[in-house]
Amino acid sequence: LYSRMRRYRSGVIILLVIFVSVLASAGAEISDCYQARAVFTVTMPQLDDDVIYEIDLFQQPNPSDSLLGFDYLISWRPRSHRGAAEGFSAYFSGNHYRYSANRLQEYHFQVDSVPFCMGQNRNNGVHRSAQFVNLLPSVISGELRAMSVDSAYSCQMHADTIISGQHRRVLDAVMRVNGALARESEYVFDSLTGMPVRIRMENNPGSITEQSVWVDYDTLAFIPCGLLNEERLITLFPDAFGRYRQSTFRIDNLPGSPLPAFSLPTIDFDRYSRRASDGFRTAALVVLLSVSDGFTAQMIDAIRRGADMMPYPAEVIWAFTDNHADSIREIIGRQRAGEHILMNAESLARDCGVSTPPALLMVDSGGIVRYVSVGYNNDITSDVIQKMTLLSE
Repeated sequence: LYSRMRRYRSGVIILLVIFVSVLASAGAEISDCYQARAVFTVTMPQLDDDVIYEIDLFQQPNPSDSLLGFDYLISWRPRSHRGAAEGFSAYFSGNHYRYSANRLQEYHFQVDSVPFCMGQNRNNGVHRSAQFVNLLPSVISGELRAMSVDSAYSCQMHADTIISGQHRRVLDAVMRVNGALARESEYVFDSLTGMPVRIRMENNPGSITEQSVWVDYDTLAFIPCGLLNEERLITLFPDAFGRYRQSTFRIDNLPGSPLPAFSLPTIDFDRYSRRASDGFRTAALVVLLSVSDGFTAQMIDAIRRGADMMPYPAEVIWAFTDNHADSIREIIGRQRAGEHILMNAESLARDCGVSTPPALLMVDSGGIVRYVSVGYNNDITSDVIQKMTLLSE
């Protein structure tokens, strides 16, 4: 009898998973990408107030990605809880970013695959354990599949019921551990799209650690897919990448890409602007600097000595992240022919992936970055001569 009941429960869940998948595919005929806004509420007896977050969810298929099979972007804001932090997490093509409490972490499969396959299990990677990732439709579907083969769960599906005047499909699940009630869950899905509408969970009900979790998806849409990449994240979250990025992954992978567009003031309060598609008169040196860095003066001297010995007059762009023109004039000295001295260049540093100046970019006349160097070293002068000479050939 137990075996029959177990097979029945598993069949119910599998049917629901198939239903969700089929209707999701039907929605994908209109548009491949899912977007929703949800309100996430946690209630605990030991807390005076509920913890409430507003969450934006985005998911799009990526069949070529063997780690997850889809890309996602999740951002959240605390609605009422004092001390809670806003943040975001994102995954695309083997790259995972997570930001919260003034800390930006990033993981790249091509650099280090271990965080994506913890314990040789791809279901435990950092990209699957990010905050609120379990609210995405594809992840919920995976959890339902896991329930179908887990003897700890007993489930009941309501194929068509009315909630707040709307036709819904509902799955009730009860989890027991060693005979004790551990969790009661309710998943409510839209009958037309198959997407989640509401989730209710009671964790450890009746105990001192009881916790109630409510998720209400109050906005849902299928939208045209767009490219999810680092450039888009930098545009959406400039402060996180500009102030809290420590990794050099971005600038290390910049060679072969166009120099990012920028428009910055000069120390003479003019303006220097260029588009990403713009070229230069000759190959150019773009130097990102900060007046307060201890090696700035040495960096300037080394690059100028290299530029003096080059077989052609290269353009040199001194881009300072500072905004005090007099301080910049004092350290840069007399402006030379072919030089441009810019300030307020934090946005350019961020777009290039430079967390801490100095950094040197060598750009060909077509505007493509060919070589990068982070920090100051004794080989700067010879690198400028050798590599910039190659760019003239």
